[in-house]
Amino acid sequence: MNLPLMHPSERPSASLEVIGLGFSRTGTESIKLALQKLGYVPTHHGYDVFSDPAQRNAWKTAIQAKYHGNGIAFDRAQWDVILAGCRAATDVPHILFAEELTATYPEARVILTTRDVDSWWNSYKETIAQLIAPEKDSLLARLDPNLPQKELGRLCFEALFGVKNEHVTEELAKRRYIEYHAKVRRLVPKERLLECDVKDGWVPLCRFLEKDVPDEPFPNVNTRQEFQKRTAGQHSTEG
Repeated sequence: MNLPLMHPSERPSASLEVIGLGFSRTGTESIKLALQKLGYVPTHHGYDVFSDPAQRNAWKTAIQAKYHGNGIAFDRAQWDVILAGCRAATDVPHILFAEELTATYPEARVILTTRDVDSWWNSYKETIAQLIAPEKDSLLARLDPNLPQKELGRLCFEALFGVKNEHVTEELAKRRYIEYHAKVRRLVPKERLLECDVKDGWVPLCRFLEKDVPDEPFPNVNTRQEFQKRTAGQHSTEG
């Protein structure tokens, strides 16, 4: 498979040490900044994917292969290309490949950021759901400078929820959220898994990763208001 990224020989191989498998809107960008503060540089986040055309194309290829049977599933060599040089990863589209990434990088520790399901849904419906909703005016849609990001966003969340975005109901979304968390718990051995709320701060994360606690507040970024302001011109998926 020909990925639109540098050849592996031209970039450092991926060797993920931490995989963040929390749903979007559970503090994934805060976790990214926390991991980078702890030395996991770079940590790959959904925002990095959405802002990079080559990354968008590569992840579209991976999603089409897994969820639509269009192409061949990625192997270790291809994951090493798409995640070249990264020490950690979090957010969509990474969480769509929980099984593949945890199998490909079996020594990586896994962080499952959690959030009350009602709180998560209220945040999701006022942020991501509005951003990736189908446009009513096709001409305006074609002129939207954020169209490529929105198209990938729709592809990601349709894969996550199993239906077209316009058919996602509160009941379905909450059920998939709960089922996904249960899947991660089955998938990852307890000794490799940390479940945490970003409100818990540094201590559980640092204890899990065996790192000293930084002498500064835990990151708290991309709130609902920040998301809405940012996505007036860009795309992201945080908590």
